[in-house]
Amino acid sequence: MMNTIIHNLKTPHKIPLKILRKIIFLYKKRKYEADVFETKQNKKFEDLNLNRTKGKKKIDEIKNKYKFLNREMSSEHELLFSSISLKPEIKVENILEIGTFDGANAFLLSKLFENSKIDTIDLSSKESDFKNFYNRKHNVEKFISDRDNLLLKSNNIKFIELNSVKLTFSQKKYDLIWIDGAHGYPVCCIDIMNSLKLINEKGHIMVDDISLENDVNHRMYYSIAGFDTLKELEKNNIIKFNLFYKRLDSNSNCEKKKIKYIALVEKLR
Repeated sequence: MMNTIIHNLKTPHKIPLKILRKIIFLYKKRKYEADVFETKQNKKFEDLNLNRTKGKKKIDEIKNKYKFLNREMSSEHELLFSSISLKPEIKVENILEIGTFDGANAFLLSKLFENSKIDTIDLSSKESDFKNFYNRKHNVEKFISDRDNLLLKSNNIKFIELNSVKLTFSQKKYDLIWIDGAHGYPVCCIDIMNSLKLINEKGHIMVDDISLENDVNHRMYYSIAGFDTLKELEKNNIIKFNLFYKRLDSNSNCEKKKIKYIALVEKLR
């Protein structure tokens, strides 16, 4: 048996593709240098005068108080929010979150920006996209109940059932917009364009799950729609943007083409 494995490794064309990919992934994972990625991430923060270390300290204090915020979906976007909240010269009075999901991120925002008003929007529970994605199909009623109960824990959160494409008709202005709705064409592009219209001067737009390489356009989960839209806007001098690693663990970053980023966007005109 061992001789067969050794022989196959010497002749990779005879190894099933699925197994070969797994071997390559594990090899890259073993070679992953976490310190290198963290150093790069810290530099990305510093270049924008944001303090990732202090941001993490504030997040940790909040999560120690509200244990339910310690969850698998946590990512570096929380540290970006936290770092922004620590800068007194940045006034954040009105926040828009596109994609409420379970309400935990809106709750976190309410604790980071205690003097702000937060509008968080998500699809109507009657829409098929709400029912059929993010593992809600068989527990829609419980999901909604848990979400709503969590949102009620903060008095500066307002939940609105609204398809984000209808923000086209909104006139309200925001200082911080978090885009975390559908990730593919055309909705992600529409969300970015609407956010540019709704953001105040010197406001911040953040876009979740930016992929630089992806040959699949999944309208809900993954796509290069966000990156393509941002690059086109940048090329035409409408915005400038910076990319931050979404996570710093080896599973997320050991394969370059699968790395996901968070975009921090500044409107130029």
